[in-house]
Amino acid sequence: MRTIIGVGALAAACVMSSEVRANITGSDLQNFNASYTPMDSVTVHSARTMGSGRLGLGLFFNNAVNTLPYFNEEGRDNIDQKKTFNNSVTGMEVAVSYGITSFWDFSLALPSYIAQTVENDDLLHGYFARLGVTELRLATKFNLVDTGFFALGILGTANHNRIQNNPYSGNMQWPAFALELLGTLDFGFLEWSTNVGYRWHHGEPTAELKEVLPVQRFGDQLVASTGVDVKLPATKLTVQGEIYGSYARQDFSTFSPRNTSIMEGLVGLKYPLDDAWTLYAGYGSEMRHALSSADYRIYAGVRWMTDLTPVKPVEVAPAPVAPIVPVMGPTITERAPDAIIELDDIYFHFDSTEIRDPKGYEVMQRLKGMLQNNRTIDRVVIEGHACALGSDAYNFELSDRRADTIERWLMRNYGVSPDKLLTVGWGEKRPKHSNAVESSRMLNRRVTFKIYYEMPRIPGPDVTPTIQAKEAH
Repeated sequence: MRTIIGVGALAAACVMSSEVRANITGSDLQNFNASYTPMDSVTVHSARTMGSGRLGLGLFFNNAVNTLPYFNEEGRDNIDQKKTFNNSVTGMEVAVSYGITSFWDFSLALPSYIAQTVENDDLLHGYFARLGVTELRLATKFNLVDTGFFALGILGTANHNRIQNNPYSGNMQWPAFALELLGTLDFGFLEWSTNVGYRWHHGEPTAELKEVLPVQRFGDQLVASTGVDVKLPATKLTVQGEIYGSYARQDFSTFSPRNTSIMEGLVGLKYPLDDAWTLYAGYGSEMRHALSSADYRIYAGVRWMTDLTPVKPVEVAPAPVAPIVPVMGPTITERAPDAIIELDDIYFHFDSTEIRDPKGYEVMQRLKGMLQNNRTIDRVVIEGHACALGSDAYNFELSDRRADTIERWLMRNYGVSPDKLLTVGWGEKRPKHSNAVESSRMLNRRVTFKIYYEMPRIPGPDVTPTIQAKEAH
């Protein structure tokens, strides 16, 4: 179904057009456009990518109050800026994303309107003649730099508008394109991302629309957004705050108090249910009375992520064998317990069991391959660690939870037998780097692995109990 703007009466046409172009969820304006991947915040994109072979799904709903425009009429007051309830629009956005490589993601989003309510219907205003999918949005993200503390990336987006009779651009034959530079700073307990870019619009309203509607086509836009995620100590909750908007030089209408340049803000909470599912909820409001901005909006969403990468065979070095030493008893020899295998550490966010670097999933995938291709591996010890911030008791508990997180992920997503896994938490007692500064302290929030081989039992010489008894004397 396509969202259509009615062109019957002037009021209907105006209403329809305004609202459509000012999508609440997922428009080529810069209002509430939910981001794509679990690495991102609510609407602000992280510079980090998902990781190779990882699939993500997202579903967001939001209800925006007083987002449709009302136009000036001679002899009547314009209620557009009054804070009484005039209208509401409910939007839904479905997104799917996939990590093509460790530094490249691809995403598809389908925003739509699913409900609207309009009061004061006798006034000249904008509205939707039909609900449905408003656009198809394709996006691709590249991670250019990631030092752990700082990440830099770029995001390209194409918006194919499915709104008919759009008063701002008409029935668009070409999508709008956007290119954004993404930056992310990770301070451990706080992650800050900023997006800055430019959006190119194509298309022109039809001559009929230009004659009857009190609006005009807007041009290209500068777009920007910034947001912080602050992890609450001793909880799984993350507080999220964002500001997002766009700048356009043209006014879209001299008959409306709304501005074409947009600025909104939101505050919300993020809560991970487990390693795969994350919930979002919050409240937003306009910071500038602008096109499609809402007096307030309430949103809720969920994201899910899993790993689809097939396991590749991994060559494992044979365990070193110690010389056989004859002993009095039924067994003979010892074998060195640790294999000569290099596995990278897996790093975590501050005070969290959330994996910070997507490469951690590649480490777990490699470990699965090792277990499948070398049957002499007896067990894998997963060791959790923490930095020196916080009490000893709390850090021991946190390191236990980090090790348990990796164990669960290996069992649920890679089918590793629990008989092969053992977890232990060391708290802050075994730092790998200095805890003096954050740049090195963040490298102590990790999980490491130790691989143990089976110890063969070889029959020794026949020894009678009487010999052992004599020795006991």
